[in-house]
Amino acid sequence: MSANKEAAPMHGHRAGAGSARGSETVRRVSRMLAWALLGLVLFGLNTALAEYLHHTGIVTYVFTRTLLWSIVPYLCTFVLLHRSLHLPSIEGNSLVGVAATLPFGLLLLVFASFHIEYSRGALLLGYVTTLAWSGFGYRRFVQNYVPVFGYTDPRALDQLRDILAMPGATPPSPMRFEQIRSIEEAVHYNGLMLDRTATADPERTRALARLKLSHVRMYSVERVGEMLTGRVGLAHIDENFLDDYARHYLYGFAKRVLDLSAVLCLAPVALPASLLTALAIRLESPGPVLFRQTRVGLFGNPFTMLKFRSMGVQRDAPAQFASRLDPRITRVGRVIRKYRLDELPQLWNVLVGDMSLIGPRPEQVPMVDEFAETIPYYPYRHLVRPGLSGWAQVQQGYVGSHAETVTKLSYDLYYVKHCSFALDLLICVKTVRTLLTGYGAR
Repeated sequence: MSANKEAAPMHGHRAGAGSARGSETVRRVSRMLAWALLGLVLFGLNTALAEYLHHTGIVTYVFTRTLLWSIVPYLCTFVLLHRSLHLPSIEGNSLVGVAATLPFGLLLLVFASFHIEYSRGALLLGYVTTLAWSGFGYRRFVQNYVPVFGYTDPRALDQLRDILAMPGATPPSPMRFEQIRSIEEAVHYNGLMLDRTATADPERTRALARLKLSHVRMYSVERVGEMLTGRVGLAHIDENFLDDYARHYLYGFAKRVLDLSAVLCLAPVALPASLLTALAIRLESPGPVLFRQTRVGLFGNPFTMLKFRSMGVQRDAPAQFASRLDPRITRVGRVIRKYRLDELPQLWNVLVGDMSLIGPRPEQVPMVDEFAETIPYYPYRHLVRPGLSGWAQVQQGYVGSHAETVTKLSYDLYYVKHCSFALDLLICVKTVRTLLTGYGAR
């Protein structure tokens, strides 16, 4: 909203009238909640049928009890989906899979830890019911729903077009924009897109306050662009970037604990795989099995990153990108790079605290020095611990040029700004796809 003369006027009305009718965002949340409660009817029917089968001797009482236990992860699934609505809706299938699998996985862990008797068939039935019901609801109310945003200043729409025209942009999530002229119109939209560079004045401030009291969500142009693309617009970076980051301190501590736990759990699989990879490298070509290189980590501090060697030995080689069909890469190297086996030694970097499982990939020191001089905001990617896999890797793959690095930075800064357990879980799911398909490897 702007005080510019081109802007349509906002007519003053009592906030109570707008809030009584409710905004579209509030109605959509209510519909999703109603869908979740309606799903409990399915569990009720399943439980009644199970109880009938128990009396006929077809199933045991454990089957019915397990179905009742499944209601807890079912409700948790919808809570997780609600908490992840800030993520791009185009990631819907992955989000639903994570939101449904995680609570049932934790329930299975509880059963195993406390030696609680349960029915695998009933647990599977509860999981499939949850996955299908939540997936259908998400597609209906979130993924396939085209939200409509209002705006009053045409300049805001022009700014958004500039953000969506970023190099390397992928097709954004669908969204419609309509110009509004009154609070009555605003409450029927999913949100109001604001030009935060507009000059503030008392009339504009009063209008924004009335909209806020009417439950109308307000977003900056930059934030709408992030919702559509999963990237931060580097030319229009949000000026509250550092304030957003300041909220993640407790998250960082919890994530460190999870990193250590995950490395210990992966060790029985990672160690044999590492030994086989090292043997293959040694048999193919002379030279060290491990490749050590100084990379830039948390807060710009250098550390020694470990990798399995995938190229021939080149002493004093300059820092450079790996190109497609790079002749320096060995035959074994192509296989281990495709399936990311060359990064197994970095579990040690995670264990000692140099890296995390999820975060922006660490870059070489000379490249960081160059990019810091030529790309605005590049050092901000060092506000979080670098990772084995990150948002840019699962969205874009490896980069091989300065232009691709700029695109990568827009993804990395999106992660730095919005890092959360929901986003980390989404990256984990997409990383599994990368490991199975070799997506983005060079």
